[in-house]
Amino acid sequence: MKKTNPIIVGIRIIFLFTSIITLLLGITNGLETQSFEGGYFGTVLASLISLAITFVPDFISDKDIMVMPIGLQALFSIFTFCAIFLGEIMNFYERITWWDTMLHFISGFMCTMIGYMLFLSFNRDSEIRRRINPAMVVMFSVCFSIACGAIWEVFEFGADSLLGLNMQRWQSAIPNEQWSTLQNASNFSNPGLIDTMKDIICDTLGSLLSICFVMPLAKYNNKYKKARITQNAILVEYRNVLSGIQPIRHSGAKSRGLSIE
Repeated sequence: MKKTNPIIVGIRIIFLFTSIITLLLGITNGLETQSFEGGYFGTVLASLISLAITFVPDFISDKDIMVMPIGLQALFSIFTFCAIFLGEIMNFYERITWWDTMLHFISGFMCTMIGYMLFLSFNRDSEIRRRINPAMVVMFSVCFSIACGAIWEVFEFGADSLLGLNMQRWQSAIPNEQWSTLQNASNFSNPGLIDTMKDIICDTLGSLLSICFVMPLAKYNNKYKKARITQNAILVEYRNVLSGIQPIRHSGAKSRGLSIE
């Protein structure tokens, strides 16, 4: 039977314990006041969803969809704990001004590592994988991470637009006089824009930092040798693809077109 990391087990216990205690408090308070407040049950729902999220890496690994090292699973669970339990339930987003910035920075690093493992999982042939340019592996991992950050911002925008939430912090706390002065003079009059761009920048910086970890992994036992092909040969291949010309097969059967192999 596969052993679960103690950190992950501890986080799951916290989420489960929080759900039970909050539910009991909500029921008790509701019976006493004859008014069931939604805040208690919102916390219960958030805790249960967070608990379910921590099992996602196990599901992905068990179904052989993607390789998920135990360390990466632990990081994923810690991030979920910091984002939902500490951030939302314990209100760290409001108490600590840099909490959201820190989490976006960490998510950039984490998603790059996930992108790297995803690349390995999609290329199961080790001999082919070792002949791929390490720079391309790193670029895929970083771009995957930045794309995840962009998709999250789209989700926040959709939630704010459709549900009236404030995930992008578009509800300004700037005094009316100051807001009027900044309007059409500085983008600081738009807190939603500032929050979104700050998050994307932090995601990107976290992704770039992770290159220091991903590059050695991509270079390990790599047999890639720079192909000896000129720029003109690449352009010829590009034009042939656009025009539908097929290269000559190695078997000797000639096709219509020019071979560039």
